[in-house]
Amino acid sequence: MELVESKVNWKGETAVKYIHGRFRAASFILVAFALENVANIHLTVNLVTYFSGVLHMDSAEAANALTSFMGTGYILPILFAIFADTNIGRFKTIIVSGFIEFLGMVLLTVQAHYSSLRPPPCDVFDPTSRCEKLNGGQNVFLNVALYLVAAGMAGIKAGVPSHGADQFDGKDHREAKQMPSFFNGLLFVVCIGGAISLALFVWLDVHKGWDVGFGASTIAMFLALVVAVLGWPLYRIHVTEGTSAIVEIIQVFVAAFRNRNLQLPDNPLDLYEIERDKEAGLVSEDDFLPHRNVFRFLDKAAIRTASQTPNPWKLCTNHNMLDALPVFQPLPISVFWLSFQYFIFGIADMFTYVGLLEFFYSEFPKKLKTVSTCFLWTSMSLGYFLSSILVRIVNRFTADHTGGAGWLTVSRSYEYRSESKNGPQTEAN
Repeated sequence: MELVESKVNWKGETAVKYIHGRFRAASFILVAFALENVANIHLTVNLVTYFSGVLHMDSAEAANALTSFMGTGYILPILFAIFADTNIGRFKTIIVSGFIEFLGMVLLTVQAHYSSLRPPPCDVFDPTSRCEKLNGGQNVFLNVALYLVAAGMAGIKAGVPSHGADQFDGKDHREAKQMPSFFNGLLFVVCIGGAISLALFVWLDVHKGWDVGFGASTIAMFLALVVAVLGWPLYRIHVTEGTSAIVEIIQVFVAAFRNRNLQLPDNPLDLYEIERDKEAGLVSEDDFLPHRNVFRFLDKAAIRTASQTPNPWKLCTNHNMLDALPVFQPLPISVFWLSFQYFIFGIADMFTYVGLLEFFYSEFPKKLKTVSTCFLWTSMSLGYFLSSILVRIVNRFTADHTGGAGWLTVSRSYEYRSESKNGPQTEAN
């Protein structure tokens, strides 16, 4: 019976290679992720319509509400990843996050159904109507619902790629070849889930009512949770170490700064390192990365003086210092990819989504596997927050031309009033 190192089954026992993991287990993760995308993707394209038509936000408010919601959902994975790697683990993070997202969906459905939780109906395209805005309590209810969904989305994005990759043993040649297929599967189920969500749920929103559309999303999210739990007996579950790799990386930078005046040794072997024999059982041989002659200023974190006692904020091991290097290395790739997404967003998704997930997962050390896949989501969140900032900047500098509102705040009713006052606008000859 061949066991899988550093992975356990649902009972906490060491996972067995031909019983737990591989594509049979990963298929549950993929189906659950597909259902989660069915539940929430239609929100990204239809929430602005809901905000404007039902909640009576102007165009700028609706756009900023959406981009802030999406930006939060794509930047929080970093925090969930740290929590997953140091506390409850990746699988439990997915389940907890899924429940949070489900709860947010329930609240959105409740608000869309009960008229007391939203403004009275009003024709926003009628220039003579005076549409009421959300009152304080209604606005709080909306934001609680939205950001519960965003937090749930974030936790699932943090946990799914790394938990799915945990089902494949990188030391096994056959399973290592299957791991890229899993990342391809992630993109495939996003596309399938998105197609169903956009084709069916948007139609439900428009023709059957927002409460029906949001209710369908809630059911899809519930099914995603059910499928994820059904695969539990088959999963290889990563064992958390109870320490934060992020804190260790921060310690490297602090120690390097405090030792900035020390002279680097010519031989990297002179840097401080733990004894591998003494640490047997705590750190495997695979965790010891070879020294690299890049970002040499970080090496100063591992310089030990004769009178110095080990202190992680003053003296770090060469092992910890090398863990910090991958944080720098993916950043140029992320920035490069981000610059293209505004112009060829669809093509960039197809060619970079899979490659970046696999690249980040393979390049980072074991303690940072969950955090590594979040670099993709973080780069996307920057785009959403940049959009919100851009809307505010445009409105600020164009306020004088629109009576104090700004170009992107002008509502449709304002356009009708302008036409009725000045006559229909005709194309200049």
